[in-house]
Amino acid sequence: MAIKQAFDNKNLPNMSGIFSWGLKLSDFNDVFFVTGHTDCDPNFVTRFPGDPVAQTQVILAQMKDLIEEAGFSVHDIVRTDWTFVKEVNSEQFTGIAAAWQEYLKDVEVKPATGTLRYVERLGAPDVMVEYEMMLAK
Repeated sequence: MAIKQAFDNKNLPNMSGIFSWGLKLSDFNDVFFVTGHTDCDPNFVTRFPGDPVAQTQVILAQMKDLIEEAGFSVHDIVRTDWTFVKEVNSEQFTGIAAAWQEYLKDVEVKPATGTLRYVERLGAPDVMVEYEMMLAK
């Protein structure tokens, strides 16, 4: 199992319920990369158009199933990347952060998070958020 050590940055907001500002990773054998996931069914239909919080909840459930199928767990997440379309507002961001906090509530050492990106458009017209992960154990 990977050894993870979180580092806080006292000069930045406390986001410890969601991610670590720095993460030291050692003694790991396996790495698993999860490519960008969106709220998109097998027919490229978005289940929750216009609702990035619901999209986030669907994506996190899908990712949990995928990482467990690969023999990993949420405790093995070491990095996440978040991409939003520009229409995601502050209130929705708060709901998204709450969804991630709930998803990671039992994870003692939170993953590091890459740059939050706001873009014009994602892969499908109604998709508002996309997430990626890296796991190690």
